[in-house]
Formats: sequence, structure tokens, C-alpha cells
Amino acid sequence: MGNYYFSIEKSTRDSGNYIVYEWKNGVSKKIFENFGKPYGGLKEARQKIGEHLQKSGHTLNKVFEHQTIIHDRKNNPSKKGWTVEEYLIGVPEEANKKSRLIQ
Repeated sequence: MGNYYFSIEKSTRDSGNYIVYEWKNGVSKKIFENFGKPYGGLKEARQKIGEHLQKSGHTLNKVFEHQTIIHDRKNNPSKKGWTVEEYLIGVPEEANKKSRLIQ
């Protein structure tokens, strides 16, 4: 899976500008961009990954990796594996379970 993943990139923490890239064997392809959305932009970017994977014929339980990169942050987290379903929801399954318990 290391040769195929997604990156969600943002220039600064405060910007609402998100660009999603699909990476295959070291070559990137832009699949989504959204500018000026400081709230909800990251969730929407994740959902666009899910839509892209679903349109490509992947099942809801298949796992893919992504990395969120904020260019002015010193230490960006490593890649995370999410299912297509989690991408479509926009949050990881654990967070989704917690929100259901709260409701």
C-alpha cells in the first residue's frame, strides 16, 4: 500500500485551503481542492477521497492510507489507514462510535 496513498495538504494551520492528491508510485494527481473553508474543510477533503475510491469500484471495508500535511507545521503525523466507509463519513470509526454514544 506504500506505493498508493492520498495526501491532504494545507499551506498553514489557519488557512481553509485544502488540496487532495492521489499518489501512485511516487506520482501525484490532484483530485480535489477547496479554498476558503476554515471549518469543515478537512472532513470534506476526506469525504472526497471516499467518493473517489467508491467511484473507482473499491468496497466500503477496503483500507487506504492518507497523510494530512500542513506546510507550516514542524512535525506532520504519519500516514493513517482508513476504510472507504470512514472516508465517506469523514471521521475515523472510533470517533464515529463516540459521537453515536453521545447522541
